[in-house]
Amino acid sequence: MKNQFLAGFFMCLSVVCVRANPPVASYIFPAGGQRGSAVSVKVGGLFLHQNCGFEMLGPGVQFPKELKRIPTLWLEGPLLPLPDSQRAEDYPKDMAGQVQIAKDAPLGLRYWRLWTSQGATPSKKFVVGDLPEVVEEEIDGDPVPVKVTTPVTINGRMFPREDVDVWTFTATKGQGVWCEVNAARLGSPLTARLELRDSQGRRQIENNDAGGPDPRLRFVAPADGEYQLHITDVQYQGGQAYVYRLTVTAEPMIERAFPLGGKRGSAVQLALSGQNVPARPVTVAIPANAAESFAHQYDAAGKRSNTILLDVDDLPEVNEGPPAPRAVPAIFNGRIDVPGEVDVWTFTAKKGKNLEIDLRAGRLGSRLDGIITVHDVAGKQLARAEATGKQLDPTLSFAPPADGAYTVKVQDRFRSRGGPEFAYRLRIARPAAPDYHLHIATDPRNPALGDAITVPRKGQSKLKINAERIGGFKEPITLTVDGLPAGVTVAPTTLAAGQTSVELTFKAADDAKIVARRIRIHGTAKWKGQDARRAVTLPGNRGEPGVDDVLLAVALPTPFVIKGEYDMGFAPRGSLHERKYKIERNGFDGPIEVSLTDRQARHLQGVTGPTIVVPAGVSEFTYAAMFPPWMDQGRTSRTCVMGVGVVKDKDKSEHRVCFSSVNQNEQLVAVVGPGQLALELERTSCAAAPGQPAAIPLRVKRAMNMPGAVKVELIAPAHIRGVTATPVTLAADQDRGQLTLQFAAKLDGPFNMPLTVRATLMHDHRPVIAEQKLDVQP
Repeated sequence: MKNQFLAGFFMCLSVVCVRANPPVASYIFPAGGQRGSAVSVKVGGLFLHQNCGFEMLGPGVQFPKELKRIPTLWLEGPLLPLPDSQRAEDYPKDMAGQVQIAKDAPLGLRYWRLWTSQGATPSKKFVVGDLPEVVEEEIDGDPVPVKVTTPVTINGRMFPREDVDVWTFTATKGQGVWCEVNAARLGSPLTARLELRDSQGRRQIENNDAGGPDPRLRFVAPADGEYQLHITDVQYQGGQAYVYRLTVTAEPMIERAFPLGGKRGSAVQLALSGQNVPARPVTVAIPANAAESFAHQYDAAGKRSNTILLDVDDLPEVNEGPPAPRAVPAIFNGRIDVPGEVDVWTFTAKKGKNLEIDLRAGRLGSRLDGIITVHDVAGKQLARAEATGKQLDPTLSFAPPADGAYTVKVQDRFRSRGGPEFAYRLRIARPAAPDYHLHIATDPRNPALGDAITVPRKGQSKLKINAERIGGFKEPITLTVDGLPAGVTVAPTTLAAGQTSVELTFKAADDAKIVARRIRIHGTAKWKGQDARRAVTLPGNRGEPGVDDVLLAVALPTPFVIKGEYDMGFAPRGSLHERKYKIERNGFDGPIEVSLTDRQARHLQGVTGPTIVVPAGVSEFTYAAMFPPWMDQGRTSRTCVMGVGVVKDKDKSEHRVCFSSVNQNEQLVAVVGPGQLALELERTSCAAAPGQPAAIPLRVKRAMNMPGAVKVELIAPAHIRGVTATPVTLAADQDRGQLTLQFAAKLDGPFNMPLTVRATLMHDHRPVIAEQKLDVQP
């Protein structure tokens, strides 16, 4: 059967192609590694099947070109009740590979992407660090503290829901320790809460977001001893994709620097705040060719701090001082030191020489929610700007009505706020020279958009490009694409004068090869008789590298469709529920593997199902899913399946294709009712005495139409070892019995969760199950 399945069939041009399930990248775990190390990673995603293509962009990393499926770790966690259990849910599958990081690999982000025969995924993030790293050994149950040695970067997951990870470390009295989470910045859905406790469990300090996307905290140990870091999601959410990196260190860490930047080719005096940093200002040389964001690490006796980013420009720099009129263009460095403070800067300007006034604060990491106003010498307000929902910092265009002196006032939106973290840079200059930048359009609501595009064979797809026009640049921009695979074309595309966005339309021919290729997109515009050529990029966040190519995948549509008629039934929990399906093969005659789909219309709440093979040529099948005995009674369960087949293309290459649907006609729909078998334990807990047995009296109750023998057995989590029990069978006329636990001389835990006692009755060759939890305390 396996050989037959892999053989597939020859894909004729006459086959009707219906649809494809493009892959989805969900996470990489761990989400980073120390340079000079080999990191075994699990990459999770949807519709990746048995293998998928993989790439990691950037220097100093080696990676496999293909990832292979491994058993997926699943932790069910606490029962998700109504109505939360009625929402849609993804169930990513794990793929495995190893990333080799060079000893001299540059620190920072790398981007990775996946592809299959049915599409490509936009890039996600992986971090190259320089501290020792540990990776959480994930087990189910109550939190178990894990000791680490600082400095360290911890890789963990909030998995399952309501998970709390506890990490312990030692500190000496007076020692400063920095703790910082990196999760949201990596694209993780985790909204972390970080809490520090002492050895007695007393809370010392906590932080939810530190004024940014991820929490951090810094504390000074009040005494020698062991301290605990508790990390969880603020709303106790969790899942496979809730990855994080937690850095704990007593080494130098810069929390903030003032001023926030400097001039290229100059030396700037920085006042540093943080952990184990000098009290006096330090001198930092900014190279003449420095990028807009210059990365700097403070070096203290061979120990390097975290990286800070300095805002770099070519204009003269002005620091706070006497309010004398200043010539512009210039950058004014200031700070709202105390609540309610209003900074006043005076500058000279000439009529007809328009100026751009730009407050740079929030985008540089400042907490300032700024307002800027422009006044004449009489104090009359001439212009005002404040941040908006789409713009983090205020900016305005100012046309001086006359030659003379003017003032700009800077303040926070709320007069109750101020302090050393409310710094800013005020840039006043002539409007920028005409220019343009081109970016790939993204949308946080649609993670499928980004630096990848899937073009179905015999179909088309569009990629939106945004134009950032600077300094009044309005010229037409013609787009060109390099590196297209054979059989793929793109329609000639030009952004008309003043146009700020356009869509590139890619088409794949009937015989286009099923491949994934990097392509590069450029724009060309005429300016003063010269060609101004710019690359289309996916820009990174401040200080992060961007991506200057697009992964284009030619996708093979799925020829077959799995169909059903709406059917709503009743399913006792602890039993199988089945329904029938039909297959519209549309010329595909190979076998099809059917299993639960990776993307479900509703949370499964423990529903499981097998992988079955529908033989070649067969167009009907029955699929049965197991409803666990602990499901919510009264909820409507909606379970969806997917089918995977192997298509042999004209070039004899083989490709897995997939069909799934969350339409209600194709759902296995059932209202969950009471179980037909019940199990009662006379004892719900027992002490574990090494080398000794423990008897657990029990009783089973059968429904009237459920005669038969019942097998009772012990199910222990994989991390609890040394506890066994010989299964017992209660004859059809018995309802009471005893399960005897045997404890080994050496028990291995932790015993952080109950064991499961399961009763199984076979009725019409189908299992009927009941379960109870048993607490075992060593």
